[in-house]
Parts: sequence; structure tokens; C-alpha cells
Amino acid sequence: MHDLRLAGGDVLLHDGAWRVVRADVTVRDGRIETIGKAGRGDEGEGKGPRPQPQVRDCSGCLVIPGLIQAHVHLCQTLFRGLADDLRLEDWLIRRIWPLEAAHTEATVHASALLGAAELLVGGTTAILDMETVRHTAAAFRALERIGIRATVGKCLMDAHPEGAPIDLVESTDDALADAAALAQS
Repeated sequence: MHDLRLAGGDVLLHDGAWRVVRADVTVRDGRIETIGKAGRGDEGEGKGPRPQPQVRDCSGCLVIPGLIQAHVHLCQTLFRGLADDLRLEDWLIRRIWPLEAAHTEATVHASALLGAAELLVGGTTAILDMETVRHTAAAFRALERIGIRATVGKCLMDAHPEGAPIDLVESTDDALADAAALAQS
């Protein structure tokens, strides 16, 4: 990972209250090292010479903390815009559940990868994601590949809600065993 210096921008800080300061932000080894006037030395703390960081001119920009998405279903990214005019129950029964039942490993992976990429581009750096009943490991792989911080869980459907495709229903024991196996991976 390259060191990075974001130079000359306004930085949104929160230290008891929100404030904006003009500062440089230096990132080393993927973590914010300093906020303020960047040092010009190339010595790390006892680590020997460090390569010069890549510098990005952030004049006219606002550097903000990463956003957190606390409720997302990345398995549904590919379904966006389908039947947005329906009430929740109809939307689930007529669109979402049938589409989730038709998901394959490849489509869950693609849906999670696309959704996570869109979130990162928009400034979101951490998510809480509830996936679907099947192929949840494919979403885990997508999130690991793209590198977003994520807390992810498998959806469990051990009852058969009215209108849900039978392909989404699983026994309680199978659902819990699958969730435990995912937690171990």
C-alpha cells in the first residue's frame, strides 16, 4: 500500500464538536497518521527511510470521515428500480423474493461487488449488510475482494411466509448450520 498525503483541503473534524480546518491528511499503511501540516521527513518511527507519499492536491475539496451504511442488502443491487411503486409486502412477494430465489452464486457475487463499489465511490467505508438465504458466501468473497469494512449476515427463512418461493425456505437446523459455517469462514 502506498503512503498518501491529501494536501491543502478542508478537513471535517469531530473532537466534541464539528469543525472544519485547513490541513493535510497523511495516510500510512492504510491508516490516518496525521492531520495537520504534514512533516517533510522520510523517517518512520524506527522503521528506516520511508518512500515519499503520493500527494493529491485537495484544494477546494472537503475531506470527511468515511460514511457508514447501517442497513443494506447488497444481494438486491441488481434488482434496483424494479417495482418501486409497490407497497413493501407486494414488493417482497412479487419482486424481491422471486428474484432472490433465482439468484446464483455468480449473480449474488456480481450484485454485492457492484453495490459495494457504488458505496465506496460515494464515500461509504463501512456497512451492515443482510444478504439472502442462499449463496451468502459469494457475497462474502465479493466484499473481501473489494475491501470495504463489512459486518454481513445470512438471511434465515425457516418459516414459509405467505407468498415466499419454496426455494428460499430452509429448515431451522440447516439455516443455523449454514450461518455458523459462514461465521467460521
